[in-house]
Amino acid sequence: MHTIPAFIDSHVHFLGIGRYAATLDLNGATSVEDLVAAAEKAPGDGLILGRGWNQERFRERRFPTKRDLDRAAPGRPVVMIRTCGHVLVANGAMLARAGITPETRHDGPGTMSFETGVFTEMAMSLVLDAIPAPTREDVRDSLVRANRIFLAHGITSVASDDFLTYPLPFETIVDVIRECYEKDLIQVRITEQANLGTMAELERFVAGGYVGRTCGGLRMGPLKLLADGSLGGRTALLRTDYSDDPGNRGIANYSPEDLARLVAFADQNGMDAAIHAIGDAAVERALDAIEASAKTTVRSDRRHAIIHAQLATRAQIARMKSLDVGAIVQPVFLASDLPMLDARIGARKNESYLFRTMMKQGLAVGFSTDGPVESIDPFANLRAAVMRRSGLRPDLPAFLPDECFTVFEALDCYQRTNRRYTYEEKSGDELVVSADPHRVAASELGSIEVLETRIGGRVVYRKA
Repeated sequence: MHTIPAFIDSHVHFLGIGRYAATLDLNGATSVEDLVAAAEKAPGDGLILGRGWNQERFRERRFPTKRDLDRAAPGRPVVMIRTCGHVLVANGAMLARAGITPETRHDGPGTMSFETGVFTEMAMSLVLDAIPAPTREDVRDSLVRANRIFLAHGITSVASDDFLTYPLPFETIVDVIRECYEKDLIQVRITEQANLGTMAELERFVAGGYVGRTCGGLRMGPLKLLADGSLGGRTALLRTDYSDDPGNRGIANYSPEDLARLVAFADQNGMDAAIHAIGDAAVERALDAIEASAKTTVRSDRRHAIIHAQLATRAQIARMKSLDVGAIVQPVFLASDLPMLDARIGARKNESYLFRTMMKQGLAVGFSTDGPVESIDPFANLRAAVMRRSGLRPDLPAFLPDECFTVFEALDCYQRTNRRYTYEEKSGDELVVSADPHRVAASELGSIEVLETRIGGRVVYRKA
Protein backbone atom coordinates (compact mmCIF):
# COMPACT_ATOMS: atom_id res chain seq x y z
CA MET A 1 0.00 0.00 0.00
CA HIS A 2 1.07 3.55 -0.71
CA THR A 3 -0.33 7.05 -0.02
CA ILE A 4 -0.48 9.65 -2.81
CA PRO A 5 -2.36 12.92 -3.43
CA ALA A 6 -5.88 12.49 -4.81
CA PHE A 7 -6.62 13.10 -8.49
CA ILE A 8 -8.28 16.06 -10.18
CA ASP A 9 -10.00 15.58 -13.56
CA SER A 10 -9.92 18.86 -15.49
CA HIS A 11 -12.68 18.06 -17.99
CA VAL A 12 -15.36 15.51 -17.40
CA HIS A 13 -19.15 15.18 -17.42
CA PHE A 14 -19.85 14.41 -13.77
CA LEU A 15 -23.63 14.36 -14.10
CA GLY A 16 -23.33 12.44 -17.36
CA ILE A 17 -21.32 9.69 -15.67
CA GLY A 18 -24.17 9.25 -13.22
CA ARG A 19 -26.85 9.36 -15.88
CA TYR A 20 -25.28 6.87 -18.26
CA ALA A 21 -24.35 4.50 -15.44
CA ALA A 22 -28.09 3.72 -15.31
CA THR A 23 -28.42 3.09 -19.08
CA LEU A 24 -27.07 0.51 -21.53
CA ASP A 25 -23.27 0.44 -21.50
CA LEU A 26 -22.19 -0.10 -25.11
CA ASN A 27 -18.43 0.32 -24.63
CA GLY A 28 -17.77 -3.39 -25.00
CA ALA A 29 -19.61 -3.75 -28.31
CA THR A 30 -17.44 -5.18 -31.09
CA SER A 31 -20.11 -5.32 -33.77
CA VAL A 32 -23.43 -3.83 -34.80
CA GLU A 33 -24.94 -7.16 -33.81
CA ASP A 34 -23.77 -6.54 -30.23
CA LEU A 35 -25.88 -3.37 -30.19
CA VAL A 36 -28.84 -5.30 -31.55
CA ALA A 37 -28.43 -7.92 -28.84
CA ALA A 38 -28.17 -5.27 -26.12
CA ALA A 39 -31.43 -3.67 -27.24
CA GLU A 40 -33.15 -7.05 -27.49
CA LYS A 41 -32.24 -7.81 -23.87
CA ALA A 42 -33.13 -4.36 -22.48
CA PRO A 43 -35.64 -4.73 -19.63
CA GLY A 44 -39.07 -3.09 -19.60
CA ASP A 45 -41.10 -1.86 -22.51
CA GLY A 46 -40.22 1.84 -22.69
CA LEU A 47 -37.46 3.86 -24.28
CA ILE A 48 -34.03 2.22 -24.59
CA LEU A 49 -31.07 4.58 -24.14
CA GLY A 50 -27.43 3.54 -24.44
CA ARG A 51 -24.03 5.08 -24.95
CA GLY A 52 -20.51 3.96 -25.78
CA TRP A 53 -20.48 2.39 -29.26
CA ASN A 54 -17.51 3.04 -31.52
CA GLN A 55 -17.62 1.87 -35.14
CA GLU A 56 -13.81 1.64 -35.16
CA ARG A 57 -14.16 -1.40 -32.90
CA PHE A 58 -16.85 -3.07 -35.01
CA ARG A 59 -16.24 -5.95 -37.36
CA GLU A 60 -18.50 -4.17 -39.86
CA ARG A 61 -16.49 -0.89 -39.59
CA ARG A 62 -19.65 1.18 -40.03
CA PHE A 63 -22.16 3.22 -38.08
CA PRO A 64 -25.25 1.37 -36.85
CA THR A 65 -28.46 2.48 -38.58
CA LYS A 66 -32.16 2.93 -37.96
CA ARG A 67 -32.79 -0.38 -39.68
CA ASP A 68 -30.48 -2.23 -37.27
CA LEU A 69 -32.27 -0.81 -34.23
CA ASP A 70 -35.73 -1.39 -35.73
CA ARG A 71 -34.79 -5.04 -36.02
CA ALA A 72 -33.60 -5.11 -32.43
CA ALA A 73 -36.62 -3.63 -30.69
CA PRO A 74 -39.71 -3.33 -32.89
CA GLY A 75 -42.07 -0.72 -31.51
CA ARG A 76 -39.77 0.52 -28.71
CA PRO A 77 -37.99 3.85 -29.10
CA VAL A 78 -34.21 3.30 -29.16
CA VAL A 79 -31.41 5.89 -28.99
CA MET A 80 -27.76 4.82 -29.01
CA ILE A 81 -25.10 7.52 -28.61
CA ARG A 82 -21.55 7.13 -29.90
CA THR A 83 -18.82 7.11 -27.26
CA CYS A 84 -17.75 10.66 -28.21
CA GLY A 85 -21.23 12.08 -27.60
CA HIS A 86 -21.22 13.81 -31.00
CA VAL A 87 -23.14 11.17 -33.01
CA LEU A 88 -26.27 9.15 -32.29
CA VAL A 89 -28.50 6.70 -34.08
CA ALA A 90 -32.24 6.41 -33.46
CA ASN A 91 -34.76 3.84 -34.62
CA GLY A 92 -38.06 4.46 -36.40
CA ALA A 93 -40.12 4.45 -33.21
CA MET A 94 -37.87 7.14 -31.70
CA LEU A 95 -38.05 9.28 -34.83
CA ALA A 96 -41.83 9.00 -34.72
CA ARG A 97 -41.85 10.03 -31.05
CA ALA A 98 -39.72 13.05 -31.94
CA GLY A 99 -41.99 13.98 -34.86
CA ILE A 100 -39.15 13.56 -37.34
CA THR A 101 -40.25 12.78 -40.90
CA PRO A 102 -38.52 12.66 -44.30
CA GLU A 103 -39.43 16.34 -44.65
CA THR A 104 -37.76 17.40 -41.37
CA ARG A 105 -34.82 19.73 -41.81
CA HIS A 106 -32.13 21.03 -39.44
CA ASP A 107 -30.67 24.43 -40.26
CA GLY A 108 -27.93 24.63 -37.61
CA PRO A 109 -24.54 22.90 -37.33
CA GLY A 110 -24.71 19.14 -37.66
CA THR A 111 -26.25 16.60 -39.98
CA MET A 112 -29.32 14.37 -39.93
CA SER A 113 -30.60 11.48 -42.00
CA PHE A 114 -34.14 10.15 -41.71
CA GLU A 115 -33.12 7.19 -43.86
CA THR A 116 -30.24 6.00 -41.63
CA GLY A 117 -31.36 7.52 -38.31
CA VAL A 118 -27.88 9.00 -37.81
CA PHE A 119 -27.66 12.50 -36.31
CA THR A 120 -24.55 14.54 -35.51
CA GLU A 121 -23.68 17.61 -33.42
CA MET A 122 -26.50 20.14 -32.86
CA ALA A 123 -28.92 18.09 -34.98
CA MET A 124 -28.90 15.50 -32.20
CA SER A 125 -31.18 17.79 -30.20
CA LEU A 126 -34.03 16.90 -32.57
CA VAL A 127 -33.93 13.42 -31.03
CA LEU A 128 -32.66 14.09 -27.52
CA ASP A 129 -35.27 16.75 -26.79
CA ALA A 130 -37.96 14.10 -27.28
CA ILE A 131 -36.66 11.96 -24.40
CA PRO A 132 -38.98 12.39 -21.40
CA ALA A 133 -37.86 15.23 -19.14
CA PRO A 134 -36.19 14.08 -15.92
CA THR A 135 -37.36 15.00 -12.43
CA ARG A 136 -35.20 16.67 -9.79
CA GLU A 137 -34.96 13.24 -8.18
CA ASP A 138 -33.52 11.81 -11.41
CA VAL A 139 -30.83 14.50 -11.39
CA ARG A 140 -30.10 13.90 -7.69
CA ASP A 141 -29.81 10.15 -8.21
CA SER A 142 -27.39 10.69 -11.11
CA LEU A 143 -25.23 12.97 -8.98
CA VAL A 144 -25.11 10.45 -6.13
CA ARG A 145 -24.18 7.62 -8.52
CA ALA A 146 -21.45 9.76 -10.06
CA ASN A 147 -20.05 10.69 -6.66
CA ARG A 148 -19.61 7.01 -5.73
CA ILE A 149 -17.91 6.25 -9.02
CA PHE A 150 -15.45 9.15 -8.81
CA LEU A 151 -14.49 8.51 -5.20
CA ALA A 152 -13.87 4.84 -6.02
CA HIS A 153 -11.40 6.04 -8.67
CA GLY A 154 -9.62 8.42 -6.30
CA ILE A 155 -10.92 11.61 -7.93
CA THR A 156 -11.98 14.23 -5.39
CA SER A 157 -12.22 17.34 -7.56
CA VAL A 158 -13.41 17.86 -11.13
CA ALA A 159 -13.94 20.55 -13.73
CA SER A 160 -17.21 19.39 -15.21
CA ASP A 161 -19.61 20.15 -18.06
CA ASP A 162 -23.10 19.37 -16.72
CA PHE A 163 -25.62 21.87 -18.05
CA LEU A 164 -26.53 19.92 -21.20
CA THR A 165 -26.72 16.46 -19.64
CA TYR A 166 -30.47 16.81 -19.18
CA PRO A 167 -32.92 19.12 -21.04
CA LEU A 168 -33.38 21.32 -17.98
CA PRO A 169 -32.58 24.98 -17.23
CA PHE A 170 -29.08 25.43 -15.85
CA GLU A 171 -30.64 27.03 -12.76
CA THR A 172 -32.31 23.71 -11.93
CA ILE A 173 -29.07 21.77 -12.30
CA VAL A 174 -27.25 24.23 -10.03
CA ASP A 175 -30.00 24.08 -7.42
CA VAL A 176 -30.04 20.28 -7.26
CA ILE A 177 -26.24 20.18 -6.91
CA ARG A 178 -26.51 22.72 -4.08
CA GLU A 179 -29.09 20.57 -2.29
CA CYS A 180 -26.87 17.49 -2.63
CA TYR A 181 -23.97 19.28 -0.92
CA GLU A 182 -26.22 20.59 1.83
CA LYS A 183 -27.40 17.04 2.57
CA ASP A 184 -23.86 15.59 2.24
CA LEU A 185 -25.05 13.35 -0.59
CA ILE A 186 -21.98 14.20 -2.66
CA GLN A 187 -18.42 15.09 -1.60
CA VAL A 188 -16.51 15.47 -4.89
CA ARG A 189 -15.88 19.17 -5.53
CA ILE A 190 -17.23 20.46 -8.85
CA THR A 191 -15.95 23.44 -10.82
CA GLU A 192 -18.66 23.97 -13.42
CA GLN A 193 -17.52 24.45 -17.00
CA ALA A 194 -20.70 26.32 -17.86
CA ASN A 195 -21.91 25.04 -21.23
CA LEU A 196 -23.96 28.03 -22.37
CA GLY A 197 -23.94 27.73 -26.13
CA THR A 198 -25.95 30.84 -27.03
CA MET A 199 -25.54 34.50 -26.21
CA ALA A 200 -29.01 34.54 -24.67
CA GLU A 201 -28.06 31.76 -22.23
CA LEU A 202 -24.76 33.41 -21.38
CA GLU A 203 -26.45 36.76 -20.77
CA ARG A 204 -28.98 35.08 -18.46
CA PHE A 205 -26.15 33.39 -16.56
CA VAL A 206 -24.34 36.70 -16.08
CA ALA A 207 -27.48 38.65 -15.20
CA GLY A 208 -28.41 36.00 -12.63
CA GLY A 209 -25.19 36.60 -10.73
CA TYR A 210 -23.78 33.13 -11.39
CA VAL A 211 -20.27 34.20 -12.45
CA GLY A 212 -17.82 33.00 -9.81
CA ARG A 213 -20.59 31.88 -7.46
CA THR A 214 -19.84 29.12 -4.97
CA CYS A 215 -22.20 27.00 -2.92
CA GLY A 216 -21.00 24.03 -0.95
CA GLY A 217 -18.51 22.14 -3.10
CA LEU A 218 -19.75 23.80 -6.31
CA ARG A 219 -17.83 26.64 -7.95
CA MET A 220 -18.84 28.39 -11.17
CA GLY A 221 -15.89 28.31 -13.54
CA PRO A 222 -15.30 29.09 -17.21
CA LEU A 223 -17.63 29.32 -20.18
CA LYS A 224 -17.54 25.98 -22.02
CA LEU A 225 -17.90 26.15 -25.80
CA LEU A 226 -17.95 23.34 -28.37
CA ALA A 227 -16.11 24.67 -31.41
CA ASP A 228 -16.25 21.37 -33.31
CA GLY A 229 -17.01 17.66 -32.98
CA SER A 230 -14.96 14.48 -32.74
CA LEU A 231 -12.25 12.83 -34.84
CA GLY A 232 -13.88 9.39 -34.59
CA GLY A 233 -17.19 10.77 -35.82
CA ARG A 234 -15.48 12.79 -38.60
CA THR A 235 -17.01 16.01 -37.22
CA ALA A 236 -13.80 17.59 -35.84
CA LEU A 237 -13.07 20.70 -37.92
CA LEU A 238 -9.97 20.27 -40.10
CA ARG A 239 -8.08 22.62 -42.41
CA THR A 240 -8.02 19.96 -45.12
CA ASP A 241 -10.24 16.99 -46.00
CA TYR A 242 -10.42 13.82 -43.98
CA SER A 243 -8.16 11.30 -45.70
CA ASP A 244 -10.90 8.66 -45.65
CA ASP A 245 -13.77 11.04 -46.50
CA PRO A 246 -12.84 13.40 -49.35
CA GLY A 247 -14.85 16.60 -49.33
CA ASN A 248 -15.50 16.46 -45.59
CA ARG A 249 -13.61 18.84 -43.29
CA GLY A 250 -15.86 18.37 -40.27
CA ILE A 251 -18.40 20.65 -38.62
CA ALA A 252 -18.02 24.11 -37.13
CA ASN A 253 -20.55 24.64 -34.36
CA TYR A 254 -20.03 28.43 -34.50
CA SER A 255 -19.02 30.95 -37.11
CA PRO A 256 -15.72 32.69 -36.26
CA GLU A 257 -17.70 35.85 -35.49
CA ASP A 258 -20.14 34.16 -33.11
CA LEU A 259 -17.34 32.32 -31.32
CA ALA A 260 -15.43 35.59 -30.88
CA ARG A 261 -18.53 37.36 -29.52
CA LEU A 262 -19.15 34.66 -26.91
CA VAL A 263 -15.53 34.60 -25.74
CA ALA A 264 -15.36 38.40 -25.56
CA PHE A 265 -18.63 38.70 -23.59
CA ALA A 266 -17.46 36.05 -21.12
CA ASP A 267 -14.05 37.74 -20.79
CA GLN A 268 -15.64 41.14 -20.18
CA ASN A 269 -17.71 39.62 -17.38
CA GLY A 270 -14.88 37.87 -15.57
CA MET A 271 -15.24 34.42 -17.09
CA ASP A 272 -12.52 32.36 -18.71
CA ALA A 273 -13.25 30.30 -21.82
CA ALA A 274 -12.68 26.54 -22.01
CA ILE A 275 -13.10 25.71 -25.69
CA HIS A 276 -13.52 22.18 -27.05
CA ALA A 277 -11.38 22.18 -30.21
CA ILE A 278 -10.08 18.91 -31.65
CA GLY A 279 -9.32 19.72 -35.29
CA ASP A 280 -6.57 22.13 -36.32
CA ALA A 281 -9.09 24.51 -37.92
CA ALA A 282 -11.13 24.59 -34.70
CA VAL A 283 -7.98 25.27 -32.66
CA GLU A 284 -7.16 28.19 -34.95
CA ARG A 285 -10.64 29.67 -34.54
CA ALA A 286 -10.44 29.30 -30.76
CA LEU A 287 -7.09 31.08 -30.63
CA ASP A 288 -8.34 33.84 -32.92
CA ALA A 289 -11.30 34.45 -30.59
CA ILE A 290 -9.13 34.49 -27.45
CA GLU A 291 -6.55 36.80 -29.03
CA ALA A 292 -9.23 39.23 -30.24
CA SER A 293 -10.78 39.37 -26.77
CA ALA A 294 -7.41 40.00 -25.12
CA LYS A 295 -6.96 43.11 -27.26
CA THR A 296 -10.14 44.71 -25.96
CA THR A 297 -10.53 43.35 -22.42
CA VAL A 298 -8.29 44.10 -19.46
CA ARG A 299 -8.42 41.29 -16.92
CA SER A 300 -5.77 39.69 -14.71
CA ASP A 301 -5.21 35.97 -14.16
CA ARG A 302 -6.90 34.71 -17.29
CA ARG A 303 -7.12 30.92 -17.42
CA HIS A 304 -8.41 30.32 -20.92
CA ALA A 305 -7.86 26.78 -22.18
CA ILE A 306 -8.38 24.59 -25.19
CA ILE A 307 -9.90 21.25 -24.36
CA HIS A 308 -8.54 18.30 -26.41
CA ALA A 309 -6.25 20.14 -28.90
CA GLN A 310 -5.52 16.76 -30.49
CA LEU A 311 -4.53 18.13 -33.87
CA ALA A 312 -2.91 21.35 -32.64
CA THR A 313 0.21 21.88 -34.74
CA ARG A 314 3.57 22.97 -33.39
CA ALA A 315 2.92 26.48 -34.69
CA GLN A 316 -0.41 26.54 -32.88
CA ILE A 317 1.22 25.29 -29.68
CA ALA A 318 3.66 28.21 -29.88
CA ARG A 319 0.73 30.54 -30.33
CA MET A 320 -1.04 29.03 -27.31
CA LYS A 321 2.09 29.76 -25.29
CA SER A 322 2.27 33.36 -26.47
CA LEU A 323 -1.39 33.88 -25.51
CA ASP A 324 -1.03 32.00 -22.19
CA VAL A 325 -3.72 29.51 -23.23
CA GLY A 326 -3.65 26.22 -21.36
CA ALA A 327 -4.30 22.73 -22.69
CA ILE A 328 -6.70 20.23 -21.12
CA VAL A 329 -5.80 16.94 -22.79
CA GLN A 330 -6.78 13.28 -22.70
CA PRO A 331 -3.88 10.84 -23.22
CA VAL A 332 -6.35 7.96 -23.00
CA PHE A 333 -7.95 9.19 -26.25
CA LEU A 334 -4.80 8.18 -28.11
CA ALA A 335 -5.03 4.65 -26.74
CA SER A 336 -8.43 4.39 -28.46
CA ASP A 337 -7.72 6.52 -31.54
CA LEU A 338 -4.36 5.17 -32.65
CA PRO A 339 -5.70 2.39 -34.92
CA MET A 340 -7.71 4.89 -37.00
CA LEU A 341 -5.19 7.73 -37.37
CA ASP A 342 -3.63 6.55 -40.64
CA ALA A 343 -6.99 6.24 -42.33
CA ARG A 344 -8.51 9.35 -40.82
CA ILE A 345 -5.74 11.95 -41.25
CA GLY A 346 -2.84 10.23 -43.06
CA ALA A 347 0.58 11.85 -42.66
CA ARG A 348 -0.93 14.62 -40.54
CA LYS A 349 -0.91 12.15 -37.66
CA ASN A 350 2.78 12.97 -37.16
CA GLU A 351 1.79 16.41 -35.91
CA SER A 352 -0.97 15.33 -33.54
CA TYR A 353 -1.42 14.46 -29.87
CA LEU A 354 1.69 16.52 -29.04
CA PHE A 355 0.85 16.71 -25.35
CA ARG A 356 4.38 16.48 -23.92
CA THR A 357 5.59 19.07 -26.41
CA MET A 358 2.90 21.35 -25.00
CA MET A 359 4.22 20.80 -21.50
CA LYS A 360 7.85 21.31 -22.59
CA GLN A 361 6.87 24.55 -24.34
CA GLY A 362 5.55 25.84 -21.02
CA LEU A 363 1.80 25.37 -21.46
CA ALA A 364 -0.25 24.50 -18.38
CA VAL A 365 -1.13 20.95 -19.41
CA GLY A 366 -3.90 19.38 -17.37
CA PHE A 367 -5.03 15.77 -17.72
CA SER A 368 -8.63 14.71 -18.06
CA THR A 369 -10.67 11.81 -19.39
CA ASP A 370 -13.82 13.51 -20.74
CA GLY A 371 -15.76 10.68 -19.12
CA PRO A 372 -18.11 9.12 -20.13
CA VAL A 373 -16.32 9.44 -23.48
CA GLU A 374 -13.56 7.32 -21.88
CA SER A 375 -13.25 5.61 -18.53
CA ILE A 376 -12.50 8.09 -15.75
CA ASP A 377 -9.84 5.73 -14.32
CA PRO A 378 -6.77 7.94 -13.69
CA PHE A 379 -4.38 4.99 -13.75
CA ALA A 380 -5.50 3.93 -17.24
CA ASN A 381 -4.97 7.54 -18.32
CA LEU A 382 -1.51 7.60 -16.73
CA ARG A 383 -0.62 4.38 -18.52
CA ALA A 384 -1.68 5.92 -21.84
CA ALA A 385 0.39 9.06 -21.17
CA VAL A 386 3.51 7.10 -20.28
CA MET A 387 3.26 4.41 -22.97
CA ARG A 388 1.28 5.98 -25.86
CA ARG A 389 0.20 2.54 -27.01
CA SER A 390 -3.14 1.35 -28.35
CA GLY A 391 -5.43 -0.51 -26.00
CA LEU A 392 -7.23 -2.02 -29.01
CA ARG A 393 -4.10 -2.92 -31.00
CA PRO A 394 -1.27 -3.84 -28.61
CA ASP A 395 0.79 -4.90 -31.65
CA LEU A 396 1.19 -1.26 -32.69
CA PRO A 397 4.35 0.50 -31.47
CA ALA A 398 4.36 3.53 -29.20
CA PHE A 399 3.12 6.53 -31.17
CA LEU A 400 5.69 9.36 -31.39
CA PRO A 401 7.64 8.00 -28.41
CA ASP A 402 9.31 11.36 -27.72
CA GLU A 403 5.86 12.45 -26.55
CA CYS A 404 5.77 9.82 -23.78
CA PHE A 405 5.48 11.41 -20.32
CA THR A 406 7.45 10.23 -17.34
CA VAL A 407 5.35 9.05 -14.41
CA PHE A 408 6.42 12.12 -12.45
CA GLU A 409 5.34 14.47 -15.26
CA ALA A 410 2.03 12.70 -15.75
CA LEU A 411 1.17 12.77 -12.04
CA ASP A 412 2.07 16.46 -11.91
CA CYS A 413 -0.42 17.18 -14.70
CA TYR A 414 -3.12 15.25 -12.82
CA GLN A 415 -2.49 16.36 -9.25
CA ARG A 416 -0.98 19.87 -9.43
CA THR A 417 -1.51 21.60 -12.79
CA ASN A 418 -5.18 20.66 -12.78
CA ARG A 419 -5.71 22.99 -9.82
CA ARG A 420 -5.42 25.82 -12.37
CA TYR A 421 -8.65 24.55 -13.94
CA THR A 422 -10.53 23.97 -10.68
CA TYR A 423 -9.36 27.33 -9.25
CA GLU A 424 -8.01 25.64 -6.12
CA GLU A 425 -4.81 26.81 -4.44
CA LYS A 426 -4.13 23.50 -2.74
CA SER A 427 -5.72 20.22 -1.79
CA GLY A 428 -4.97 17.95 1.13
CA ASP A 429 -6.99 15.06 -0.29
CA GLU A 430 -5.20 11.71 -0.25
CA LEU A 431 -5.49 8.17 -1.54
CA VAL A 432 -4.27 4.86 -0.31
CA VAL A 433 -3.43 2.83 -3.40
CA SER A 434 -2.30 -0.74 -3.95
CA ALA A 435 1.15 0.20 -5.31
CA ASP A 436 3.50 3.16 -5.73
CA PRO A 437 3.06 4.45 -9.32
CA HIS A 438 6.75 5.34 -9.43
CA ARG A 439 7.81 1.77 -8.65
CA VAL A 440 5.71 -0.35 -11.01
CA ALA A 441 6.33 -1.11 -14.67
CA ALA A 442 4.57 1.31 -17.01
CA SER A 443 2.44 -1.53 -18.36
CA GLU A 444 1.19 -2.20 -14.82
CA LEU A 445 0.03 1.35 -14.07
CA GLY A 446 -3.50 0.51 -15.17
CA SER A 447 -3.76 -2.28 -12.61
CA ILE A 448 -3.20 -0.05 -9.55
CA GLU A 449 -6.29 0.05 -7.34
CA VAL A 450 -7.65 2.75 -5.04
CA LEU A 451 -8.09 1.25 -1.57
CA GLU A 452 -9.15 4.39 0.29
CA THR A 453 -10.07 7.99 -0.58
CA ARG A 454 -9.82 10.80 1.96
CA ILE A 455 -11.12 14.36 1.70
CA GLY A 456 -9.81 16.66 4.41
CA GLY A 457 -8.80 13.65 6.45
CA ARG A 458 -12.28 12.12 6.26
CA VAL A 459 -12.54 8.67 4.70
CA VAL A 460 -15.19 8.98 1.98
CA TYR A 461 -14.46 5.69 0.19
CA ARG A 462 -12.94 2.39 1.26
CA LYS A 463 -12.67 -0.60 -1.05
CA ALA A 464 -14.67 -3.50 0.30
